[in-house]
Amino acid sequence: MSDSGAVAPVAASSVAAPPVPAVGRKPGGWVQHIGYAVLGLQFAAFLAWSATLYSHFALTSDFATYAQPWFLIAHGNLDPYSTIATLPFWQNDSEFLLWLVAPFSWLGHGNLPLLWLQDAGVAGAEAVAFTWLCELARRHCQGRNAAWLCAVGLVLLAGNPWIWWAVSFDVHEETLVIVFAVLLAWDLANGRRRAWVWVLPVLAGGAPSATYLAGIGLGGMLAQRRWRSPGAIMVLTGLAYSVVLVLMHGDLGAPLARHYGWLAMANGHVPAVLTFTALVKVMASHPLRVLRTLWDKRLDIVANLAPAGPLGAGMLMVLPLIALIVVENTLSVGYEFAAPLFQSLPIYILLPVGTVAVLARIAARYRWAAPVLGAILVAQTLGWAAVWGPQTAGQWLRVPTATAATLAGIQARIPASAEVIASQGIVGRFAGRAHVYPLSGPVKVPVYGSAWFVITPLAGTEIMSTASAEALIGELAGPFHAQLVTHANGVWAFRWNPTARLHTITVPSGSAPLPAWAAAGHAVIHGPVPAWHVTSTGGEGYVADGLAWQEPPGHYQAQVTLSATRPVNVEVWNDNGNRLLARQTIPATTGVQTVTLAVDATIAYRASTYPGWGPFRADFEPPPPGQRIEVRVWSPGGSTVNVYGAGLSTAHPASQP
Repeated sequence: MSDSGAVAPVAASSVAAPPVPAVGRKPGGWVQHIGYAVLGLQFAAFLAWSATLYSHFALTSDFATYAQPWFLIAHGNLDPYSTIATLPFWQNDSEFLLWLVAPFSWLGHGNLPLLWLQDAGVAGAEAVAFTWLCELARRHCQGRNAAWLCAVGLVLLAGNPWIWWAVSFDVHEETLVIVFAVLLAWDLANGRRRAWVWVLPVLAGGAPSATYLAGIGLGGMLAQRRWRSPGAIMVLTGLAYSVVLVLMHGDLGAPLARHYGWLAMANGHVPAVLTFTALVKVMASHPLRVLRTLWDKRLDIVANLAPAGPLGAGMLMVLPLIALIVVENTLSVGYEFAAPLFQSLPIYILLPVGTVAVLARIAARYRWAAPVLGAILVAQTLGWAAVWGPQTAGQWLRVPTATAATLAGIQARIPASAEVIASQGIVGRFAGRAHVYPLSGPVKVPVYGSAWFVITPLAGTEIMSTASAEALIGELAGPFHAQLVTHANGVWAFRWNPTARLHTITVPSGSAPLPAWAAAGHAVIHGPVPAWHVTSTGGEGYVADGLAWQEPPGHYQAQVTLSATRPVNVEVWNDNGNRLLARQTIPATTGVQTVTLAVDATIAYRASTYPGWGPFRADFEPPPPGQRIEVRVWSPGGSTVNVYGAGLSTAHPASQP
């Protein structure tokens, strides 16, 4: 530290340890015991929360990506093919750790133990980090100073809301391998030979965690002279392993071109293949592009660092890995990886260790400055927790209890050998089979014999448009003559036995007219399919709603086919801005008729997403492009209203009435 008071980056053991009292307890020991109790309670809460997500089917295709091979490996298929990633699973970033933990599938409870393993990995990493930071606090401070430093580290760990978000988002290799990465960093920082034990588990996490090894090794090289040789070997090992994975095509799950090809874009084209050397050259030759991206995503950089204590970047042992994670995630295309989630777990776990190390250094020189800084950091973490913690359930638990109960009943009826094609937001629970596919958009899906379709247009974290889901429901019941097994609580389940000549099914784009009975409302689904409809219940309210399309701003015409014994209102809404675009009162009809409304949807509204508050803001992946245009039919009550379908077509302004 300079005489001016600037805080220089510190290594874990760069400050001489004060004399240890000959008698009495370890300084801060009681806080450490309380900390373990708090982390233990948090671990129990993780387990309960994972069980809740699992029981509610709130698991997407990301969970299915790991749950399917986990299930197949445990049942003897040692080279499983991922129908989610559409490649042999070992090529999905070479995440060989899954082979080592597959036997835990024998514990039963379906694939729930996989979520619990993730919880154990994150909770274990927190416990190791807390032990480490308490060691640093006691090494550099005595008595109360050591105690409050341990307490600050505990708050930065247990109070960080993003750790909850990391364990809520399905399962990912980062959450499984993080405990080994933290053990590696801790042992290397203390000069233990045991550090080498954790190298293989870290590498078993795949291509992403190979960068952990390089970052931790570089931290060791910078922190202490005596760690330079083992640190350099770890850096070279991580880089060499990454090269080997590329050469053996083990990185096909997330190749460089997919995430960083946009940096090398020329003439509007992204290169199909991008090597690490080419990526470095592109970044060196276009530094402004890199800096502009970092600046554009500055909110997420701050959001990732702030709750964990940004002061921790001053510890050289953790600085390289933290910097590497920030750059990797921020430069990836879009906001998916920059947003605070599982991919930034090393920041959330290791930055508090660095913060305690830096505060201890400051406390040794400036008695009152360290507690003030510690209090500010604690207040900041609690602020992030207060703003974002309550959003956790709404973000990840999007399947109502009644819908989950219907899905559980359907799952119990599906044979283990059957293929399942399910909505992206709930497909995770159906992944314990050889053939499972998510419905995520208008694509072709292969069909192998008997297939079950489970569609939830409005439940779960869905990326397929409502129109596409409802159009598929209509085609299954109509042209494909699939057997409707269940329709309840927003769930549609069909069993389909295709002809021998049909090997794929194309999910419709949703541009065609939609069957009203596939959306919200009281469905009448007996007799010939063309006669299916939704009908009024006699009371005031919407007879049909949820007939929605995702379209760009423009002029449209809405067509609604209905019958009514009294006047009803046909309405068109822009759900992004909750704006009524058109309304027409339709008098009582003579039989079934089709009405047309002119729709001016030229004003674009941004879909509402929670951005945070004040200084506690973050950007997440934006909603689907375009405007959600919804058709609704409202009845004043006391009449019979039947709605058969609705459509939305592009119209030139001059052609509108």
